[in-house]
Amino acid sequence: MIPTLSRYDACIIDLWGVVHDGTALYPHALASLEQLRALGKRIVLLSNAPRQATKAKEVLDRLGVPPSLYDLLLTSGQAAHDELKADTSWLGTHYYYLGPGKDEDILADLPSYRRVSDPAAAHFVLNTGFEVDFQPEEEIRPTLARLLDARLPLLCVNPDFEVVKLDGTQMLCAGVVARMYEAMGGTVHRIGKPYPLVYEKVLAFLGLAPSRLLAIGDGPATDILGANRAGIDAALITGGILSVMYPGLDEAKARQVCGEFGATPRYILPMFAF
Repeated sequence: MIPTLSRYDACIIDLWGVVHDGTALYPHALASLEQLRALGKRIVLLSNAPRQATKAKEVLDRLGVPPSLYDLLLTSGQAAHDELKADTSWLGTHYYYLGPGKDEDILADLPSYRRVSDPAAAHFVLNTGFEVDFQPEEEIRPTLARLLDARLPLLCVNPDFEVVKLDGTQMLCAGVVARMYEAMGGTVHRIGKPYPLVYEKVLAFLGLAPSRLLAIGDGPATDILGANRAGIDAALITGGILSVMYPGLDEAKARQVCGEFGATPRYILPMFAF
């Protein structure tokens, strides 16, 4: 448990697995955000969602989480979008899109970028996930082989390996695709937790020392490891993805699982509640 919140001026909070599952809020999530606000905490919602922040906000609006409860909403998709907008020479401007249709508009407002259907005409792969949700890994391998033949670097804008819904349904994410492509010999770039860029953006926005921040998330390899690398205390929520992977998980086992990823949470919580 968290003995006191007074040592922290701001919280960095994950969305999927902590606040909601894409379609419903987790119990106590809204009340916890309200409680943090009442304590005067600044709140950053940091998500590995592979889409612009406006689309993540639409979900929060629909679920009844008002903008007054957070100071910044940053997605890995938004961070990638902004990096590509700032430097068109980084990966080139012609991209092959690899992901489900719901996220194909991530660069739609950037006229410098052009989506192409032929890998030979592309400069890089923009990867938001599998070609369709719940696609088996082996079904995407032929596509990855074609992209590898074209020697295309792959930009993964959701480093998560999987997410879980409240009913226990699991869905693989772009992190798995990137891992497969890398194992096949491809070059991969990643934006999102646990990688530095998103934390640099959050720290720049808040203007606070890392020691004054608390990160709250359910992913040992993303939320907790990323916070550790940035020098930020982390609270692991065991009621998200870990509850499905390890039923009946206790604190000792949770710390063991985190250790397998080189991650160390300062606190362990069953859910986002204080």
